[in-house]
Amino acid sequence: MLTATIDAFQTTSAAFSVGDVVTLKEGGPRMTVTYAGPVALNPGDWLICEWFDEHGELRHEMFAPQAVRTEPRSIPAGSVQWHRIGRAA
Repeated sequence: MLTATIDAFQTTSAAFSVGDVVTLKEGGPRMTVTYAGPVALNPGDWLICEWFDEHGELRHEMFAPQAVRTEPRSIPAGSVQWHRIGRAA
């Protein structure tokens, strides 16, 4: 008989899936997970995330799963910052 055990304290990228919205636990922009798993020459699992910076440039970076937390996929309308959005005259 095959048996398996699960370490309840082990955090892996399996907790994250492509398309999840995350932020750094330290704070920062909302990011979308584009890859979750092993990365060459780096032990363990990693998350590759993409987001748009304050200038509208697309950014991407690799993070340890322990460094991020999940966020809701949608945001409340009241949280939109209109002063950053250009308006057509």
